[in-house]
Amino acid sequence: MTRFAILALGLVLGCDDGGDGTPIEPTSGVWGYLEGDIFDDSCRYADPVTSPMGTFTLTNHGDRTVSITPTGEAAFACTISGASFTCPDRSNSDIPGAPLDATVRLHVTAYGTFSSPTAATGHQRVDATCTGTQCDLAAAAVGVTFPCGFSVRYSASLVTR
Repeated sequence: MTRFAILALGLVLGCDDGGDGTPIEPTSGVWGYLEGDIFDDSCRYADPVTSPMGTFTLTNHGDRTVSITPTGEAAFACTISGASFTCPDRSNSDIPGAPLDATVRLHVTAYGTFSSPTAATGHQRVDATCTGTQCDLAAAAVGVTFPCGFSVRYSASLVTR
């Protein structure tokens, strides 16, 4: 990777209930997702790398937890409360800044709400930090100030069981 990339984002779910007080149990299967706008952007990175659309497998464990496995990526865990969900460790990655003494850490958290067992909306939050003696140089090279972050909205729906 030759420049700082604010990683490919995937999915994650979350809100209270389906409107009648009943918790929503999402359907296991292959889901499609579509990203929306970037907001709450303190990085102001000129060219963030995101995943505008794709698929993932959702596995409902029946205990108010689900696993999300984006195509070509490792699975991550989410908890459900009512119709809302939170995925606190959607992704963690370190980007070494060699030859600089700077390592950028990207941490992604996903939040969402199921509107039905087969549909959800939410956002993912990317937070970037840097460790090392040359983080100022790394930040200047990509036009950001560390720490920083941004959020990306998404919608998702079941494609096949």
